[in-house]
Amino acid sequence: MSKAPLLTSLFIVSILSACSMQPTDSGSGSWQDYSARTSQLNNWEVSGKLGFRSAEKGGSASLNWTQRQDNYQLQLSGPFGAGSVNISGNSQIAEMLYDNTVYRQPPQQLAAQLTGVPLPVDALSWWARGLPSPTQPAASDLGSSPEGLTLGFEQGGWQLAFSQYRQTDAGSLPGKIVGTHQAQGDRRYSFKLVISGWSFNQE
Repeated sequence: MSKAPLLTSLFIVSILSACSMQPTDSGSGSWQDYSARTSQLNNWEVSGKLGFRSAEKGGSASLNWTQRQDNYQLQLSGPFGAGSVNISGNSQIAEMLYDNTVYRQPPQQLAAQLTGVPLPVDALSWWARGLPSPTQPAASDLGSSPEGLTLGFEQGGWQLAFSQYRQTDAGSLPGKIVGTHQAQGDRRYSFKLVISGWSFNQE
Protein backbone atom coordinates (compact mmCIF):
# COMPACT_ATOMS: atom_id res chain seq x y z
CA MET A 1 0.00 0.00 0.00
CA SER A 2 1.32 3.46 -0.85
CA LYS A 3 1.84 6.07 1.84
CA ALA A 4 -0.94 8.37 0.58
CA PRO A 5 -3.87 5.91 1.02
CA LEU A 6 -2.42 4.83 4.38
CA LEU A 7 -2.23 8.42 5.62
CA THR A 8 -5.74 9.08 4.35
CA SER A 9 -7.07 6.02 6.18
CA LEU A 10 -5.36 7.05 9.42
CA PHE A 11 -6.79 10.56 9.08
CA ILE A 12 -10.33 9.21 8.61
CA VAL A 13 -9.96 6.87 11.60
CA SER A 14 -8.73 9.73 13.79
CA ILE A 15 -11.68 11.92 12.77
CA LEU A 16 -14.19 9.14 13.44
CA SER A 17 -12.61 8.44 16.83
CA ALA A 18 -12.84 12.10 17.80
CA CYS A 19 -16.46 12.30 16.68
CA SER A 20 -17.38 9.20 18.67
CA MET A 21 -16.39 11.01 21.86
CA GLN A 22 -18.84 13.87 21.25
CA PRO A 23 -22.62 13.83 21.78
CA THR A 24 -24.77 13.76 18.68
CA ASP A 25 -26.06 17.29 18.09
CA SER A 26 -29.50 17.54 16.53
CA GLY A 27 -29.44 21.35 16.54
CA SER A 28 -28.04 23.92 14.17
CA GLY A 29 -24.39 23.44 15.10
CA SER A 30 -24.16 26.50 17.33
CA TRP A 31 -24.27 24.19 20.35
CA GLN A 32 -20.49 23.97 20.06
CA ASP A 33 -20.35 27.72 20.69
CA TYR A 34 -22.61 27.32 23.72
CA SER A 35 -20.44 24.48 25.03
CA ALA A 36 -17.20 26.41 24.55
CA ARG A 37 -18.59 29.47 26.35
CA THR A 38 -20.28 27.69 29.22
CA SER A 39 -17.46 25.25 29.97
CA GLN A 40 -15.28 28.25 30.89
CA LEU A 41 -17.58 29.19 33.80
CA ASN A 42 -15.75 27.70 36.77
CA ASN A 43 -16.59 30.17 39.57
CA TRP A 44 -20.28 30.74 40.16
CA GLU A 45 -23.16 30.70 42.59
CA VAL A 46 -26.74 29.61 42.15
CA SER A 47 -29.80 29.84 44.32
CA GLY A 48 -32.93 27.83 43.83
CA LYS A 49 -34.64 24.63 44.86
CA LEU A 50 -33.64 20.98 44.61
CA GLY A 51 -36.20 18.20 44.57
CA PHE A 52 -35.49 14.46 44.62
CA ARG A 53 -37.44 11.23 44.60
CA SER A 54 -36.71 7.54 44.99
CA ALA A 55 -38.86 4.53 45.76
CA GLU A 56 -38.22 5.02 49.47
CA LYS A 57 -38.21 8.77 49.93
CA GLY A 58 -38.63 12.15 48.32
CA GLY A 59 -38.41 15.77 49.26
CA SER A 60 -37.20 19.20 48.35
CA ALA A 61 -34.93 21.86 49.78
CA SER A 62 -33.98 25.46 49.15
CA LEU A 63 -30.47 25.57 47.75
CA ASN A 64 -27.52 27.95 47.79
CA TRP A 65 -24.60 26.52 45.82
CA THR A 66 -21.13 28.03 45.48
CA GLN A 67 -18.72 26.49 42.96
CA ARG A 68 -15.02 27.41 42.86
CA GLN A 69 -13.26 25.32 40.22
CA ASP A 70 -13.62 21.73 41.52
CA ASN A 71 -14.62 22.74 45.05
CA TYR A 72 -18.19 23.34 46.13
CA GLN A 73 -20.23 24.48 49.10
CA LEU A 74 -23.96 23.81 49.34
CA GLN A 75 -26.49 24.93 51.88
CA LEU A 76 -29.77 23.03 51.81
CA SER A 77 -32.61 24.44 53.91
CA GLY A 78 -35.53 22.31 54.95
CA PRO A 79 -34.73 19.02 53.20
CA PHE A 80 -36.46 17.08 55.95
CA GLY A 81 -39.05 19.64 56.87
CA ALA A 82 -36.80 21.50 59.29
CA GLY A 83 -33.24 22.61 59.86
CA SER A 84 -30.47 22.90 57.30
CA VAL A 85 -27.64 20.86 55.81
CA ASN A 86 -24.24 22.25 54.88
CA ILE A 87 -22.07 20.29 52.44
CA SER A 88 -18.58 21.11 51.19
CA GLY A 89 -16.09 19.08 49.20
CA ASN A 90 -14.69 18.14 45.83
CA SER A 91 -14.91 15.13 43.51
CA GLN A 92 -13.10 12.88 46.02
CA ILE A 93 -14.61 13.62 49.43
CA ALA A 94 -17.57 15.52 50.82
CA GLU A 95 -18.26 16.72 54.34
CA MET A 96 -21.80 17.23 55.59
CA LEU A 97 -22.86 19.04 58.74
CA TYR A 98 -26.35 18.04 59.76
CA ASP A 99 -28.00 18.17 63.17
CA ASN A 100 -24.65 19.01 64.86
CA THR A 101 -23.05 15.90 63.37
CA VAL A 102 -20.30 15.86 60.75
CA TYR A 103 -20.32 13.13 58.08
CA ARG A 104 -17.40 12.52 55.70
CA GLN A 105 -17.93 10.21 52.74
CA PRO A 106 -17.35 10.02 48.98
CA PRO A 107 -19.76 12.52 47.39
CA GLN A 108 -22.08 10.07 45.64
CA GLN A 109 -22.38 7.92 48.76
CA LEU A 110 -23.19 10.99 50.84
CA ALA A 111 -25.80 12.15 48.31
CA ALA A 112 -27.46 8.72 48.37
CA GLN A 113 -27.56 8.80 52.17
CA LEU A 114 -29.09 12.28 52.22
CA THR A 115 -31.63 11.96 49.40
CA GLY A 116 -31.97 8.27 48.62
CA VAL A 117 -30.92 9.08 45.06
CA PRO A 118 -27.50 7.96 43.72
CA LEU A 119 -26.66 11.36 42.25
CA PRO A 120 -23.33 11.53 40.40
CA VAL A 121 -22.17 14.59 42.35
CA ASP A 122 -19.07 15.11 40.22
CA ALA A 123 -21.33 15.56 37.18
CA LEU A 124 -23.81 18.01 38.70
CA SER A 125 -21.68 21.12 38.25
CA TRP A 126 -21.58 20.34 34.51
CA TRP A 127 -25.24 19.40 34.22
CA ALA A 128 -26.25 22.62 36.00
CA ARG A 129 -24.69 24.50 33.08
CA GLY A 130 -26.39 22.30 30.48
CA LEU A 131 -23.22 20.40 29.62
CA PRO A 132 -22.25 16.72 29.53
CA SER A 133 -19.76 15.86 32.24
CA PRO A 134 -16.27 14.73 31.22
CA THR A 135 -16.18 12.51 34.31
CA GLN A 136 -19.08 10.36 33.07
CA PRO A 137 -19.47 8.07 30.04
CA ALA A 138 -19.88 9.90 26.75
CA ALA A 139 -23.29 11.56 26.37
CA SER A 140 -25.75 10.59 23.66
CA ASP A 141 -29.00 11.82 22.12
CA LEU A 142 -28.08 15.46 22.55
CA GLY A 143 -30.83 17.85 21.52
CA SER A 144 -30.33 21.58 21.14
CA SER A 145 -32.51 24.56 20.25
CA PRO A 146 -32.06 26.63 17.08
CA GLU A 147 -30.07 29.04 19.28
CA GLY A 148 -27.70 26.23 20.29
CA LEU A 149 -28.99 25.87 23.86
CA THR A 150 -28.98 22.36 25.32
CA LEU A 151 -32.43 20.77 25.49
CA GLY A 152 -31.42 17.32 26.71
CA PHE A 153 -29.09 14.35 26.55
CA GLU A 154 -28.50 10.95 28.13
CA GLN A 155 -25.40 10.29 30.22
CA GLY A 156 -24.44 7.59 32.68
CA GLY A 157 -27.95 6.15 32.70
CA TRP A 158 -29.51 9.54 33.44
CA GLN A 159 -31.87 11.24 31.00
CA LEU A 160 -31.46 15.01 31.40
CA ALA A 161 -33.84 17.76 30.24
CA PHE A 162 -33.02 21.49 30.30
CA SER A 163 -35.49 24.36 30.05
CA GLN A 164 -36.47 27.83 31.29
CA TYR A 165 -33.25 29.42 30.06
CA ARG A 166 -32.57 32.87 31.43
CA GLN A 167 -30.16 35.58 30.41
CA THR A 168 -27.28 36.03 32.87
CA ASP A 169 -24.06 38.03 32.96
CA ALA A 170 -22.44 35.01 31.30
CA GLY A 171 -25.10 34.49 28.63
CA SER A 172 -28.13 32.17 28.59
CA LEU A 173 -28.09 29.38 31.18
CA PRO A 174 -30.67 26.78 32.26
CA GLY A 175 -33.27 27.65 34.85
CA LYS A 176 -34.62 24.11 35.20
CA ILE A 177 -32.84 20.75 35.03
CA VAL A 178 -34.75 17.47 35.36
CA GLY A 179 -32.98 14.13 35.59
CA THR A 180 -34.51 10.64 35.59
CA HIS A 181 -32.77 7.30 35.99
CA GLN A 182 -34.29 3.86 35.49
CA ALA A 183 -32.29 1.38 37.56
CA GLN A 184 -32.48 -2.40 37.50
CA GLY A 185 -35.95 -3.76 37.99
CA ASP A 186 -38.60 -1.09 38.49
CA ARG A 187 -36.46 1.23 40.61
CA ARG A 188 -36.67 4.78 39.31
CA TYR A 189 -34.88 7.86 40.59
CA SER A 190 -35.34 11.49 39.72
CA PHE A 191 -34.21 14.96 40.66
CA LYS A 192 -35.24 18.47 39.71
CA LEU A 193 -33.11 21.57 40.07
CA VAL A 194 -34.91 24.90 39.63
CA ILE A 195 -32.49 27.83 39.56
CA SER A 196 -33.82 31.24 40.53
CA GLY A 197 -30.54 33.12 40.12
CA TRP A 198 -27.00 32.87 38.77
CA SER A 199 -24.05 35.03 39.88
CA PHE A 200 -20.40 34.91 38.92
CA ASN A 201 -17.05 35.49 40.59
CA GLN A 202 -14.21 36.60 38.34
CA GLU A 203 -11.44 35.10 40.52
